[in-house]
Formats: sequence, C-alpha cells, structure tokens
Amino acid sequence: MQIITGVVLPRQHIDRARSTLSRMTMGVSAWLWGQHTRFVLWLPALLAAGMAMYFTLSWEPSAAWAWGAGMMVVGCVAARLVWGHGLLVRLGCGVVGACAAGALLAWVQAHRMPPFPDLPRRAVHLSGRVLDADGRALRDGAWAWRVRLADVRFLDGINTGMPPLRRALVLSLLPDDACVPVSGDTVLARVMLSPPAFPALPGGHDVQRRAWFDGRAGTARALDRVTCGHGHPPSARIASMRQALAQRIRAALPGTRGDIAATVLVGADGAIPARVRDAFADAGLAHLLAVAGLHLAIVMGLVMAAVRMGLTLSERAALFWPCRQIAAVCALLAGGGYVLVTGAHLPALRSLFMAMLAVVALVAGRRVVSMRALAVAVVILLCLDAENVAELSLQMSAAAVMALIAGFDALRPGLSAWEHDMAWWRRLGARCAHPLLASILAGSACIPVGMAHFGTVQPWFVLANLLAVPLMSVWIMPWGLLSFVLMLPGWEKLALVPMGWGIAVVDWLARQVSWLPGAHIGVPAIGNGGLALFFAGLCWLCLWGGRVRLLGFAPVALALLSPWWAARPGVMVSPDARMVGVTVGHTILTGPGAHPDPFVLREWQRVTGLDAGTLPDNGRQGVLSCQDRTCRVREPDGDVVVVLSPRQPGWVSCRDARLVVNLSGQAGCPGVPLIGRFDIWRNGAYALLPDHAGGVMVRTDRQARGARPWVMRPGGAGVPDLPMAEAE
Repeated sequence: MQIITGVVLPRQHIDRARSTLSRMTMGVSAWLWGQHTRFVLWLPALLAAGMAMYFTLSWEPSAAWAWGAGMMVVGCVAARLVWGHGLLVRLGCGVVGACAAGALLAWVQAHRMPPFPDLPRRAVHLSGRVLDADGRALRDGAWAWRVRLADVRFLDGINTGMPPLRRALVLSLLPDDACVPVSGDTVLARVMLSPPAFPALPGGHDVQRRAWFDGRAGTARALDRVTCGHGHPPSARIASMRQALAQRIRAALPGTRGDIAATVLVGADGAIPARVRDAFADAGLAHLLAVAGLHLAIVMGLVMAAVRMGLTLSERAALFWPCRQIAAVCALLAGGGYVLVTGAHLPALRSLFMAMLAVVALVAGRRVVSMRALAVAVVILLCLDAENVAELSLQMSAAAVMALIAGFDALRPGLSAWEHDMAWWRRLGARCAHPLLASILAGSACIPVGMAHFGTVQPWFVLANLLAVPLMSVWIMPWGLLSFVLMLPGWEKLALVPMGWGIAVVDWLARQVSWLPGAHIGVPAIGNGGLALFFAGLCWLCLWGGRVRLLGFAPVALALLSPWWAARPGVMVSPDARMVGVTVGHTILTGPGAHPDPFVLREWQRVTGLDAGTLPDNGRQGVLSCQDRTCRVREPDGDVVVVLSPRQPGWVSCRDARLVVNLSGQAGCPGVPLIGRFDIWRNGAYALLPDHAGGVMVRTDRQARGARPWVMRPGGAGVPDLPMAEAE
C-alpha cells in the first residue's frame, strides 16, 4: 500500500495541479473575453509605451531596425486579420504591433527633423522674421519681449551670405527696448547665441530633445536695441489685435487683476509677476493661469448654453431644429476663435482638437465624453508629435480626463440614486458632490505627474479648486466674454470691473492657501520608470471593468513610493563645470560662490527634493569638510575630493582619496581616478551615487542619453551653416 500510495499520490497531485491550472487559464480567458470590447482603449497606452521605449534607449536604432519594426507592424496586422479569432493572437498582435508602431513613429519623426546648426560663439548680427512674440514680466518687475524668429541669417564673418537657418531661434529683447514686435515683422539685432542646454543631471530634464522636436535652434539675447521692420501678413493683424486688446484690458484693470485678465482672455501669460505665479502654483491653481482645456471648456459651455437658450425662444426652432447640435457647432466656432485670440498655443490647440471630437460625437448622436473619444484624441496627438509622450500638458490632461471618466462611471449609480431620492438633503448632497469629486479625481490623478515634473506636492489643491474653479466658470469668464462684445462701442470697463472683482477673490484665495502649513512640499521627483509604472496602474484602474481593476492601485502606490527607494546623488557636477553640489543631510550645498546657476539648482532640487545651501569656505558639516577651496566628502571606501580652484591638490587632500573632481582643470592626485574639466566638457553632467557595495558609482549624461539625433556634441557644437561638399 505504501508503494502503491507512493506511486499514486504524486499522480493525483499532478492531476490536481493540472486541473487547477486549467481552471485558472479558463477563468482568465473568460475574463479577457468579457473585456474584449475594451482592448481598443489600450491602443494609446501601448503606442506611448513604444515611444517611451525609443526615447529611453542609449543608442540610436539604424534604418534596418526601423525597417524591421515596420515589418513587425505589418505582420501583426496580417496575423490579426487572418487568425484574429484567437485570444492569444489578438492580445499578442495588439501589444507587439502597437508598441512597434509607437517606436517606429518616434524614430521617423526624430529623423525627419533638421539637424542642430553650429551657432557662433561670439556676438553676431542677425536678421529674422518674427513668428510670434509675447511679453514677459521679469523677476525685478521689468518688462521684456521674447520673440521666435524664422529664416534667421547671420550677417557677420564666414556666415555672411549663407542660407537661412532651418530651425527657429528664440530672441529675448532688452527690457527697455522700444520695439513692439508682431508676427511678420523683420528684426535686425546684435545678439549672443546659446545652443539648447545640456541636462543639469544625468537622466534629468532633456531640453535638447524638446528643442529638437520643436524645431528650435537655440536662444539669443539681444545686446543692443533691435530694429523692427513691420510687415503686413494676416497673422500680423491678429497679433496686433491681441496686443491692442491686452492694452485695453490693462487700462481698465490695472495691476495684477489686469495681468490675469489679459492672460485668460488674450493669452498674455508672460505678464503675470513671478510672485503671483508662485502663489497660484503653491495653492494648486496654476492651471487657471494657463489657457488650455479648462478655459476652452468654460467658453464653449457658455456659448453653447447661450445659443441653445436663444434658439428655444423660437417655437419653430425649438420644435423642428436640432438646437443642441447647432449650439455645439457654434460653441466649437467660438472655441476656435478663443484659441486664435489667445495665441494658438500648443496646449490650447490640443484642447480644441479634443473639443472638436466631442462636438463630432454630439452631432453624430454618440456619447460626448467617453474613453473611446479620449483614446482617439490621444492617438492622433501622439501620431502628430511623438515627443508629446513626455510633455507635462498631455500627461496631465490624459490622467485627469481618464480619472474623471472612470471615476464618475463607477460612482454614477450612487450619485443617481441620491439625485432622485425623496429627501431634499440627499439631492442637495448629490449636486454638491459633483464639483468636489471632480476636484478630487482630477487632482489626485495629477499628483504623481506633478511630482515627476516639479518635485512638489500641493496638499491643499482640493480646497483651492473647489472654490476657485466654480468662480472662474460662473463669474470671471462670463464677464470676460461679455467684455469682448462691449469692446465694440468702447464699454468694456462695464464687464471688466466685475471680472476684476472675481479675479481679486481668486488671487486672495491663492495667497491664503499658499500660506497654509505644508502648502508647498518638496519631494524627490518620480523618475521615468516610476512615471511609467504610475500610468500603467492608472490605465489598469480606468480601462478595465469589474473588481480586477482595483489591482491597479498596487503599481500606483509603488510609483508614489519609488523616489524614496532610488539612490540619491551624493555629488553633482553641472555640464559647464562651473558648479558642484554636495548632498549633506537634507540640503544641497553648492559652490563655488554664493550665487549658483538658478536653472541648474532648480533641476537638482527637483530631482532630490532637498533645500539649497552654500559650500563653506572652511569648516565641517556632516560628511563634508572644506579648507582652502578643497572639499572632502567622506565615503566608506574612501573620500571624494572636490577641487574648486585651478591649483594642484596637496598631499593632505590626496590622503585616503578614491576619486578627485576638479572643476578648474585636469590636476588630480597620483594614482587616483580623476574627473577633470575636459571630462565634464566631453561627458556632460556628472552624478556620484552610492552603490550596493558601499562605494561610489559614477554616472554621466553621455552614458544616460547616448548618441541620439538630439544629443549635441561636446560644447554644444552642431552642423555648420555652410555649403556641404558632395561627400558630406
């Protein structure tokens, strides 16, 4: 019996395991077949995943790789058409084909952009055509114009007579310049040029990649007053009209109220002082100062309501005309005009495109706000510009809208029951719950995105938005739209003054909330991997049906905790070798000098979530000790020596050193690895991180980004703007 039992029992266990596995497989298959109508909703997520994988590579795929990806897409489509009845074929072809298509789209768009030009390193005269212009309020309260130039020609030296640049150039004018540029003008200026900046930290924000896809060559700073030659294209009339409207608005509403009103009505977003922007950002109200989806939705909603109410005043129109569809089309036209008046910025254009899809759905009798409409909009936006996958505006919009749709779909039965309940307090509670839930859902979905891009959390955003957004919808924007009508007879002040009252309330609310304890909490930024994990969890939560969707909370929680698990850089070196940062406790100590580069320091603080300080000239602080412009950072395997002066480090400084960082030259310690000025010039920013063995791991920007089309050569060198030889 024992022998028989010993033989039979294992077979029973095997059969039982096979049966359990079969039941699990059948259960998963049945669940997936029940969700098959939602498979298409994953298309934008998979496209974005393919694009993100392309951008995270440290090497540039060849044309053969792109050809292979294209064949993979064709093969997946063919397999889906021929053997599309099988579940594995559907899932496999969908996932592989969509990811390959996303990577291929990103590769094609990256390689059709013109190369970065080699900008002169000296003061140079240039001429260019103004594409657009906007005024900026500087930190000291001064006002300066910033213009984007096309067809730029350099008028000095070897560049004389060369073809114009194939990329645009962003020119900042002097604060006291009398020139008022508008679109279509020709500008002559003497400037200093700068290529797109290198990342301040390995793996940090990539300005060069954004400039590559935006078609920008770099930035220019005017050294003297510029000369403007006014043109007369149609776009110039629109720009002149925007500037005239902004002046009339500020004349009726002086001060901060006029600046905010000009921002939301004509898109003069650079006019708002920095202190006001900071207060709105700390209160979680920064989206009120950026003309995008919220403002467009308010404008279109107001116009649609007004047109529909006007049509219902006619009995014939109310009975026989499609009033709802007519009002929706009128609202779309009004939204297009609003986007045009506010400067047609990219976030507003994206919102207008999504609004157009909503109007088409309404006219066709389909559901206006749905996951399918959002999926179509995101797919088209990603196909138009693959770099959108890394852009803040699209990430926040997609996360907020997805959370709103899925959240209200899940809560609709309970809200509907309360709305039709006999008790008045339940009906009132259901009405009040809508704006509160909208603020919680959209704001919560945007928290991880804000952590990734800004390294901050605003915990009071629900309170601020709960009061400010309704005020913007029912008071500020209606008076603003009425002011456009009253500008024809010159009576705009009748509408702008009440609008200013509402703006004053929102401004006061932003300042009060920003002063609350913990209104602005600096946290380590979520990395690219953590952000991808968050969006994977959010998509799982919002795109599936049933209780299985709750599993998406796990990756979302892991993404929120990921910044505290990642290793924090101990020493950071800027890409221009002019600045070093040492992490001591909860502070980044920077040097040399007491005035660090604000852009580099802001990026370091964003990534680490730490406060800023200054390296001591002499003394000790935690693991750091400095003497005679040489600092030592104690490590378990040996000290890191940071040399801030051009002289050779002494033998005392070299004792127990395992690595030397010299910002001023190539002098180091005998037999000790050196990171010198030439190394920094060649490899970009450096970060020294602790490894698992207790030592120091060196990471460079060149290692993190590799050789990509948008990664400029050392020193920011590009392709010379000269006629090429036939071999070149």
